[in-house]
Amino acid sequence: MDIDALLQSLTRVVTALSATDLRFAVAGGLAVYARGGPPSEHDVDLFLKPRDALRARQVLTEAGMRPVDPPEDWLTKVYDGDRLVDLVFRPNHRPVTDALLDRAERMRIGPTAAAVVSGTDLMTDKLLVLDAHRCDLGPLLATARDLREQVDWPEVATQTAGSPYARAFLALLTGLSVIDGKETAMLEAPQYLVARLGRALAEDPRTAELGVHVTVRGDQVHLIGEVACAARRAELDRVVAEHLHGELVRNDVRVADLREPVHAEELDR
Repeated sequence: MDIDALLQSLTRVVTALSATDLRFAVAGGLAVYARGGPPSEHDVDLFLKPRDALRARQVLTEAGMRPVDPPEDWLTKVYDGDRLVDLVFRPNHRPVTDALLDRAERMRIGPTAAAVVSGTDLMTDKLLVLDAHRCDLGPLLATARDLREQVDWPEVATQTAGSPYARAFLALLTGLSVIDGKETAMLEAPQYLVARLGRALAEDPRTAELGVHVTVRGDQVHLIGEVACAARRAELDRVVAEHLHGELVRNDVRVADLREPVHAEELDR
């Protein structure tokens, strides 16, 4: 199905619903398209609050669309000709709320304009869809690249922390330099943080010869050791800050006291 046909259906849907007091936001592939991503080839997706879904379906039925009773309990549907319109009220087991709709932005989408879910909510929803049976990362990677400046990635990581598939995808984005790894590092297991920081310190010429030991204490990465001067410790701080948020790190590296003893009592210590 081509994008022009979907935009025609979206325009009919927006026109009908905008004549009511129902709140809604465009989601799914057309939201990606509105935000500069690739054209959608699927259906029209709208997010509405649970209490508004059946009324929205009735409004669209009165506008000439055909209602459908799907087996799923998280959406209802209508058809505009052969084009499907999903009225989603509980995406990924999370109800659509006023807060989510408040975050939506009014944007131009082809011949119409409507509220479009935020880039952050859009990516969160797409990552939570991932599971063992839906794990095609190619289209999602393209979307992440196109929308990356519009997304609060730490918030996406927080909202999807329970999904190993989402965590893996965020790690992939970090490895490909699509996003900054520091943005999502706080959600990595401490042992992975230790490995990553240890490798960074060993490979960076500013810190490679310092012999700093990296370990885990509680939920923090702990640095211990001794450096020759304050300038070396400052270099260490800079390298660490380039790879991890400061709140994740406890730096107990000491500056060695290399002064020559000048008093007899110092010689006796």
